[in-house]
Amino acid sequence: MSLSTLLSELFTGSESESGTESPTAAPERGDSAQSITVVHECRDCGTNVSADTTQCPACESEDIVTHSID
Repeated sequence: MSLSTLLSELFTGSESESGTESPTAAPERGDSAQSITVVHECRDCGTNVSADTTQCPACESEDIVTHSID
């Protein structure tokens, strides 16, 4: 699943059927109250994976990246 698809699903409220974890928000900090969404994604095919995944279940790539979205 690509990042744009994930964000689209987040705003429409639907969940992925691929069995991967949803992004998690970091705890709020002080008075600024900003939340940060963290997404773990396969760089080759765009599949979202859990934080502890070392190999993509869709394409078997080991190129997993983490994106922080403010």
